[in-house]
Amino acid sequence: MKQGLLFILFLMLTCGSYASQDYTAWWNTANEMYKAKQYDSAVYYYTKIAALNPQDEYVYYNIGNAHYKLNNIGLAVLNYEKALKINPNFDLATDNLYLTQNRINNRIQPVPKIFFVRWWHGLTSSSHTNTYALLSIVLFLAGIAYLILARLRSIKIKLPIQAIASIFILSILFVFLGFVSANKRVTSKYAVVIEHEAPLMLSPETGKSQSLIPEGTKVEVTDNKTGWLEVILPDGRTGWLQSNTLGRI
Repeated sequence: MKQGLLFILFLMLTCGSYASQDYTAWWNTANEMYKAKQYDSAVYYYTKIAALNPQDEYVYYNIGNAHYKLNNIGLAVLNYEKALKINPNFDLATDNLYLTQNRINNRIQPVPKIFFVRWWHGLTSSSHTNTYALLSIVLFLAGIAYLILARLRSIKIKLPIQAIASIFILSILFVFLGFVSANKRVTSKYAVVIEHEAPLMLSPETGKSQSLIPEGTKVEVTDNKTGWLEVILPDGRTGWLQSNTLGRI
């Protein structure tokens, strides 16, 4: 129900517009702090802006840059990932994420995903939400308009029933794809290790770690218990990490 309401909201805001907030002074101050190499202060002001406009990828990109300068590898990766969640085609964030990941000590190499998994992730990218909303509306209205005109005998071109059915089926398909991509836009099952080294446990109850997960590692969250998150590592291993060692994307 919640996701349905979210997608309806995205249908209403097809152009993806958000209420404007006047944070020009904070933005200018943050930029000045960054130029003056006062990166902690820059992070403070950029974060205030992000609280007002959480859908601005450039804010998270700038926060990532400041944390990179502070050598906070985990927080830099986290904020570049947040920027890319909003806009997967944000090349500047992609390039800086790549540079930052190369600074991860003992980086866990990811296992390549099967091609159809990559295809599905690309098809349901959060950046496609508005496109799917627009396509579903256009096709649905086109189908309704044709039926009305045909009923009034105001149109000479007669479409077969299969073609009319296909229009509405495609409209429903785009609603479904939009629903999935909109859900990705507001929720995330991924997180980033923000501690220097996070102990990976077999279970929250065990006192011995399997290994230490390096800062900046992106993981997939599959379950949670009080103070703990079950994760899948880039190489496919699973285990539990303390929630305070992770930043959710």
